[in-house]
Amino acid sequence: MTSSILTRQLRSGEGTMSSRVLVLDDSPVLLELTTKALLSLGIEAVGALDLAELDRRLSATSFDVILVDVKMPEVFGDDVLDFLRSQRRVQSKLVLYSDLPEPELAEKARSCAADGYICKANGLERAVADVLRLLEGGDATSSSQGRANRAPDVAAKKRRVLVVDDSELTAQWLERELCSKGFEVSTADSADEATKIILRKQTRPDLVLLDVKMPNVNGEQLCRFIKSNSLFAGIKVLLCSGEGTEELKRICREAGADGYVAKDAVLGQLLARELG
Repeated sequence: MTSSILTRQLRSGEGTMSSRVLVLDDSPVLLELTTKALLSLGIEAVGALDLAELDRRLSATSFDVILVDVKMPEVFGDDVLDFLRSQRRVQSKLVLYSDLPEPELAEKARSCAADGYICKANGLERAVADVLRLLEGGDATSSSQGRANRAPDVAAKKRRVLVVDDSELTAQWLERELCSKGFEVSTADSADEATKIILRKQTRPDLVLLDVKMPNVNGEQLCRFIKSNSLFAGIKVLLCSGEGTEELKRICREAGADGYVAKDAVLGQLLARELG
């Protein structure tokens, strides 16, 4: 079946560089094989090994289909899909491309509302056939698991706040105050622990309440990291410190924070207003 699809495409001469496909994969070998297979069928296919190259490709042109490897070293593929839709506003069909077991890959595609998924384990020829099917207006492998069948939200999502403070007492107090206001709260006592929470899509906060003075990596440095990563563009950062107002303003301005609060402020009302 798959071979007949490819043979038909080759004989008919369809797709004379009018369709564009972008493949994001950190494996140079697989990336080259995939793009060459698509090029041989008259499809304009290019690859990207990392997020920086992906961004350059998207800035240069648009694509009909984007294949996204799930296991990227910088970030998970389902997070990349969120970024492409919410930040880059791409209109391409977005497909997860992975060697994960099919049930797990199907669930990932469903949860991130991908337009489909393609299993690397099924072979390159099958993958190319699935891409051709997408370009013809059809579905990729089991794409019915994707956007069309995503279950509706059964309840409004709680806004997430991450409290980062090396003082356990302060963190507990802030957590209690925010929980009483209806927020979903997580805490971290270091920049390292906070980074792990931010990187995971399931725990990524809407707002980070960040202590400035922490050991090793301080709040200003962590704020710069969050604000310099386009994947975290939707996260607000409020600096929380006992520093003087002028010093807080300076740090806030230079680190790119969204604002600041004094630790003795009435945090509940302020955060509720910040999160809208």
